[in-house]
Amino acid sequence: MVTVNAETRPQKRISAKSDPEIDSQKLVSYTLDSMEGGVITISREGTVTSFNSAAERILGYSAEEAVGEHYNRVIPCEGEAIRIVEMVHAALTEGATFSSQEAVISTRSRKRIPVGMTISQLRDEHENSLGVVLMFKDLAEIKRVRVQILRTEQMAALGYLAAGLAHELRNPLGSLQGLAELLQDDLDPEDPRRVYADTFIGQVERMNKLIEDLLCFARPSIAAVERVSLNDLVRESVLFASHDFRDRKIDVKTEYAPDLPEVMVDPERFSQSLLNIIRNAFQATPDGGTITLVTGTQKRENQVRIFAGITNTGSYVEPDVREKLFTPFFTLKQGGTGLGLSIAHQIVKGHSGYIEVDSDPDKGTTFVIDLPTADSLANDCEEAVDAGSDPG
Repeated sequence: MVTVNAETRPQKRISAKSDPEIDSQKLVSYTLDSMEGGVITISREGTVTSFNSAAERILGYSAEEAVGEHYNRVIPCEGEAIRIVEMVHAALTEGATFSSQEAVISTRSRKRIPVGMTISQLRDEHENSLGVVLMFKDLAEIKRVRVQILRTEQMAALGYLAAGLAHELRNPLGSLQGLAELLQDDLDPEDPRRVYADTFIGQVERMNKLIEDLLCFARPSIAAVERVSLNDLVRESVLFASHDFRDRKIDVKTEYAPDLPEVMVDPERFSQSLLNIIRNAFQATPDGGTITLVTGTQKRENQVRIFAGITNTGSYVEPDVREKLFTPFFTLKQGGTGLGLSIAHQIVKGHSGYIEVDSDPDKGTTFVIDLPTADSLANDCEEAVDAGSDPG
């Protein structure tokens, strides 16, 4: 056996010189295009002078389209994105800098994306101002994960409380209903006091329905899961909701993706979550408005997932309100219990999915239900079984 002393091993030489075929300008360009975050340089006159690959991906403009344009053409000065434009203006006119700011940026398609952002002064070797550098990173996925974690923790605590409360209320309510029914039996049908007993029983039944909703929220039972078409589930739910609101003058549009991969869900329970959200859309849409339902696929973290989008016109939900929509007992509807969306969220979460909400003053409000494909879940299960049977 031949042994090699570590000290006598040939060492790889590291040259301090860069590749002569790569000049410094190309190296800067390669560096910028290799960065995960967007980088835009803007001249003192407000003209975009460079635009890296990440900026192209996030904002939807090519570098050829962006370079030479005024920055407020590339970053639309509208809605929440106006804050970024104001900060760039302050940096150019007052020499201000901004570090680790969170803001919302508007893309070419007018989609709003949360970003982490820094604006620095761009200077030459003599400290003369050449303009500013705007660096930003898409925080949408990070924020989505944060929201999901926080929401899951809140729901777990509230679910535990709701289950205990429901069980404590159910027994005394059953006793009250039984006593009211005994009183009702003792009264003649013509006795005016009978209406009191009828009202009492009606209110107890209403409370029992609320308790059932509480238990459904606390432990949404997902029984028999099977491969189904999301398009079929959405069609069925739209049919039921449209019948319930047949007296309303609301236009319903559908765009179902053909050849959509199947999902693995409990059809009855998952349809309940769909129906809750679609009914919510009908209730929020004014007469003459439109509800649009879209299905399709999207890629997240290198995994193909399936989505159903429900958009209703004529309503706008402020960002701070959006964060509360899935909180139990929070409702914007008069007489509502505030449990419909909470139950929908619990059911979707139980199917390894999640719900996102976006709202625009001009376009309306959109709920997006995102789910893994049935095949991806099956693969995950196979991998878990293989890992569990691995003797190593």
